[in-house]
Amino acid sequence: MRLLLILLAVTLMACRQQSDIRNDISIQSNGLTVKQAFLMFQADGKLVPEGNKVEVGQQVNMRLLVDGWEAKNGKVFIGASEKITTDEGQVVLDEADLFANYAATGIDAADAGVITLSAVITRVDKLFKYFEVSFRVWDKNSSDNITGSYRLYLK
Repeated sequence: MRLLLILLAVTLMACRQQSDIRNDISIQSNGLTVKQAFLMFQADGKLVPEGNKVEVGQQVNMRLLVDGWEAKNGKVFIGASEKITTDEGQVVLDEADLFANYAATGIDAADAGVITLSAVITRVDKLFKYFEVSFRVWDKNSSDNITGSYRLYLK
């Protein structure tokens, strides 16, 4: 009976953690803890519905709630890269470090718990099945990082 209760508790914890990751965002975490991950529209702050259907020109923000940063003197040094490719492998965007401007100063540790990365499909020359957004977020004070991806489909 005790084994069954432990197994049930582990299953419930796993379900709760997974339910905090929405929009089919695939996440691999090494040393950092992702508490939540979801997509929202920049314009009105509404959640992107399941299916991740967006319009051309509609900015989508991926919100990550993250714990585990290594702070130095109250500052955290974060790196983030983002790459958008079509279903045919064509690279639309490839940014190496979106936080490069903070390399010398860092950001306040209190602000590091919420990371927002944006994506927008600005124009379409032909129809694609989807656009895949791949990302990596890392702690520049350690080897801790998060990698992942999600897909956007045009309406």
